[in-house]
Amino acid sequence: MSELIEEQNKIIISLLARSVIGIQHIEKIVRSGKKKGDPDKFVLAYNALDGTTSGVDLAKIVGISQPGMVSVLQTWENEGIIYKVGKTGRYAGLLKIPVRKKALAKNKTNIAKEKVENDEQEKEQ
Repeated sequence: MSELIEEQNKIIISLLARSVIGIQHIEKIVRSGKKKGDPDKFVLAYNALDGTTSGVDLAKIVGISQPGMVSVLQTWENEGIIYKVGKTGRYAGLLKIPVRKKALAKNKTNIAKEKVENDEQEKEQ
């Protein structure tokens, strides 16, 4: 499928989701029912669902185990707010949820710390 058609499909899905389900309802599902973790991080993970992001990468964003992330993804799929893309088994979200500035700043700090730790580990090896 061409990139243009794929982009148009994403836009159509997003518009339908906004009008039928509503962005507030989707955000409520993403933020609720989490025993562990920061709800803002779940929003970041949801927004990262583009059909190419792995469950391991999503788990790192949220700060939970990969099996825990699989459970979250199954819940979101059952709620109808994500869908599988092609044969990859990876997911895409219906739309992007607005992110609070605080959550973005926190995530950038965590990514920077992780990069420093990885660099230090590589130097030790």
